[in-house]
Amino acid sequence: MASTQGWPYIVIAETPNPIRQLGADALCERAEAMIITIVDGLTLPAAEIERRLKDVSEQQTDRHNTLRSEGAGLKVSSVTPDPVHHEADSPVQLLTRVYDHAYNHGWTDGLPIIPATPELAQKFIAASGRAADTLISVLPPRKGHATVGVIAVNAIMAGCRPEYMPVIIAAVEGLSDPAFPLELMQVTTNPMTPFLLVNGPVRKKLDINCGTGCLGPGWRANATIGRAIRLILNNVGGALPGVYSKASFASPLRYSYICGENEEENPWTPFHVDRGVKREDSTVTVFKASNFCNISGGEGVGPEEILRQIATNMPPMYGGRDGALLLLGVNHAWSLHKTGLTKRDIQQRLWELARLPASHFAESFAARESAAGRGDAETVWRARSPDQIYIAVAGGPGPQDVYIAAEAPQTRVIREI
Repeated sequence: MASTQGWPYIVIAETPNPIRQLGADALCERAEAMIITIVDGLTLPAAEIERRLKDVSEQQTDRHNTLRSEGAGLKVSSVTPDPVHHEADSPVQLLTRVYDHAYNHGWTDGLPIIPATPELAQKFIAASGRAADTLISVLPPRKGHATVGVIAVNAIMAGCRPEYMPVIIAAVEGLSDPAFPLELMQVTTNPMTPFLLVNGPVRKKLDINCGTGCLGPGWRANATIGRAIRLILNNVGGALPGVYSKASFASPLRYSYICGENEEENPWTPFHVDRGVKREDSTVTVFKASNFCNISGGEGVGPEEILRQIATNMPPMYGGRDGALLLLGVNHAWSLHKTGLTKRDIQQRLWELARLPASHFAESFAARESAAGRGDAETVWRARSPDQIYIAVAGGPGPQDVYIAAEAPQTRVIREI
């Protein structure tokens, strides 16, 4: 973070996590323990801070090229990739060396990468229709500059095709909206991650899977667009595991979390039309999301039973706080539509059904949810209002639906070239 701002170092006062459950006395004790570091950071001459950093005995330089100086309350970090030139006796050996180099520098998600040569980068930049130095966003927490050129390099490493660039850029724009809690997502101990929902003609143009297996492997666009977003968040935003990202367990969904809406088998209007966009436009909507729950709904017969089965798999404690995204399977979408139900009807009924007795939860959790408008004295609710239950249609045939704890959707029109 320091190097991206042109600073020689950055002073950070730390306290161990968690602090949410601490009482007032414990919080005061933690705060007092940090005051010395804060005062030193504000008042000591730069030369003295640098001397202390050098004297710290417990230093560790990890594979992200981050110097972490613990024990003195001080940290200095910098990421300064060296120019790369590799030679090898075979293409396999060359690719292996490039992968090893990128991994050792912390530029990958752990998987092999495609080398971003200057010639390939130019193709990706041209496919974006913008100049390489065009700034799309400044990404937290490192405050890295996500220019078109930088986005192109990460898209190449992820295995994307050049024509995916407009989708990736639109997604980065959505992630950067002030209303989207990106900085929280980048540094929290929670495994939350962006989920991307793609709408419009671009789905077919790029072969983005929206039907059978849409959340699984097998489609290049789904796998690599989502992966490009993760590499951008790590390499540009700085969400390096164990460095800035403190996710206790993290999630395999942080590799890629994306699908298209199955508009062709959606009996209602597509999601982007519900958001006020023209049907013929292509969009990407980014959600703050957690893990998904697949709902096997074969037990439900008739609209009321189908919705009850779905609601019982939308527990309030699932971690999405203010919202929920329901990916209705095509079977249930058409079954509900044929009975005359609208999306609004479904939202209303799920909001009424997705509740549990407050006695099922820790008292502090139930009290917090009630104070936030997601419950009352007797029950805890999945969402504050029906509007915070978002509905799209996806997947293939079968009595299956998917519930994702998701909120803060940001929709961006894809600027196709």
